[in-house]
Amino acid sequence: MIVIGLTGGIGSGKSTVSSYMNTLGIPVFDADASSRAAVKKGSPCLQKIVAFFGPECLLPDGELNRPWVADKVFHDKTILKQYEKIVQDQVWAEAQQFLAEEREKNTAAVVLDVPLLIECGWHTKMDSVWLVKVPKSVQIQRAMLRDGATEEAVTARINAQMSLSDKEKFADVVIDNSGTMDSTKAQVTAQLQNVLGAV
Repeated sequence: MIVIGLTGGIGSGKSTVSSYMNTLGIPVFDADASSRAAVKKGSPCLQKIVAFFGPECLLPDGELNRPWVADKVFHDKTILKQYEKIVQDQVWAEAQQFLAEEREKNTAAVVLDVPLLIECGWHTKMDSVWLVKVPKSVQIQRAMLRDGATEEAVTARINAQMSLSDKEKFADVVIDNSGTMDSTKAQVTAQLQNVLGAV
C-alpha cells in the first residue's frame, strides 16, 4: 500500500486536493477532523490542554474556546509547539488505526491529509510527500474569504507555521494550485499515475 502524505499551508487548497483524490476512490485520513474530535468536551486531550492553559481556555459549556486558543498559539511558536504535541499523539494513533484497516482491505493507496506533516516529522513515515502550493498573497486572500478573518490574523497564522518554500524541500511532489481547478486535477491525476505505477 502506498501512503501519500499530503500537506500545505493555510489557504493553499490542500483540502480541495484531498477531496478530489477521495472522489477518485483513494481513502483519505483527515488529520484536521481528527484533531478537532480529539479536543472535544471530556476528552483526555482536552484535560491536558486545560492543565496547560488553565480553565480560561474553555467556553461556558465546557468545550474548547478555539478562537482564544488560536490567538495564543499563533502569536507564540513555543506555545504552539506545546499545544500541538498534546493533540498530535492522539491523531497519530488514529492515523495508525486507519492505515491498519486499509491494509486489511488491500487498498492500493491512501492519503494522510496532515497540515503539519513535516513539522511533526511524520513525513519520514510516508512513501510519498505531496505539497499543495500557492503564492503567499493567494494564501492570505483565500484564507480571509474562507474564515472571514482579517489580513493581520491570517498573516500571523501563516508566519507561525513553516513556509511553503521550506516545506517544498521535503516534498516528492508539488501541486501548483494557483491556477484553475482543471489544472490542479490534471496535476493530481498525472502524479497518481506515477505513484500507482510504482506499486
